[in-house]
Amino acid sequence: MLAYLPTAVAAEDNNGAIAVPLRKLLTPDFDKLAFDAYKTKFMYLACHVTSEDDDERKHWPDCCFEMGYENYYSDAYEDRHWRSVAAHPIVPLRNLALHPATCALHYGPAVFEGTKAFLSAKNRVVLFRPEMNAKRLQKSAGRVLVPKVPLDMFLEAVAKAALANREFIPPFHAANWAWETRNPMCLYVRPLLFGHGPQLGVRPAKDHLFLVYTSPVRAYYSTSGMRVLITRSFHRAAPGGTGNTKAASNYVSGLLPTQLARRGYDWVNDKPVRVSEEPFNDVLYLDAVHNKYIEEFSGANFLAVTTEGTLVSPKSDSILPGVTRDSVIMLAKEMGIKVEQRRLSVQEVMNPKDIAEVFCTGNAAVITPIVTIYHNGETRTFEVDKMKTVRKLWDLLVGIQLQIREDHLGWVQEIG
Repeated sequence: MLAYLPTAVAAEDNNGAIAVPLRKLLTPDFDKLAFDAYKTKFMYLACHVTSEDDDERKHWPDCCFEMGYENYYSDAYEDRHWRSVAAHPIVPLRNLALHPATCALHYGPAVFEGTKAFLSAKNRVVLFRPEMNAKRLQKSAGRVLVPKVPLDMFLEAVAKAALANREFIPPFHAANWAWETRNPMCLYVRPLLFGHGPQLGVRPAKDHLFLVYTSPVRAYYSTSGMRVLITRSFHRAAPGGTGNTKAASNYVSGLLPTQLARRGYDWVNDKPVRVSEEPFNDVLYLDAVHNKYIEEFSGANFLAVTTEGTLVSPKSDSILPGVTRDSVIMLAKEMGIKVEQRRLSVQEVMNPKDIAEVFCTGNAAVITPIVTIYHNGETRTFEVDKMKTVRKLWDLLVGIQLQIREDHLGWVQEIG
């Protein structure tokens, strides 16, 4: 679906700027979607500019310390210094022009969110708990010292971007949402917030961009279930770090171990070692202190069901609080399932006498069963057909998301 421009040498455009060769994004074919970026039409774009102030000392984030950092980043405070960069915040999707000294490219003040727009069984465009994404973006922003996007601006941006690209939302087909097929085609919505002001020196950016763009997507993981490698050599996050935020920097550490795992390799004694003839779908990380407690994947939360039927969610300050995970926990409690949020050791997960079902949750993953776990020379397999609890949670969650079941919790927001 994706093609590259044949330009081998960068050339100057009409304005004298260097035109860097870019991927040519094609219009999506809904029957052949992959989880990648496609050519949609519009995006939402706003900016937070402070470097134009006459008094340089007053530029953000000085104001947050003058009024009290604890007040500036409290849940009650809404930063209103945002403005549209055009007459209308919805603009044609286009490339961004960035200075080489853009702060986010060097020092990483960038956070983002992920949510989805669906065409429901009632043929309505719906969002699922977008207010949780809005609040989580504010928490992430506070940790990397970028200004908070107001909740109402976030919700407006997500809704407008989704509706502006309505033609790219895959149509509802009940078969896509059945447990046996699990191909949840929808419109992925990506809010992005980063410091774009040019500067050298490790300090907060002065200028920031907030934008929302979209891309139609299908299932992120295989419908047959995930094959997972638990690594002991790499860690996603450490205590006191940014693991509990959706910061861009959290994801780069997982690129190497994930690409190795997708080729059947683990990292042992400072070198790649092939441990499987079959590829793994993803890497599951342990805690960075004891190297024994389950944390999460780069892009999804991990959950387990004990042999006694208890749902266990690993507890750690370096785990991202997932919207889907929170929803699954709430639904499990409503179903009468006992829920524990506690430390979960890898030994417990690998023991058939302790754990009966394992799965991951996330905006992209939804609910995906795990069929194989490899750890330190040991492999454990699970049968999807025996995952009764996971299947019940899938049916209930997607039933609410797609307006197939009653939304008694008020999670679904109709926008068009």
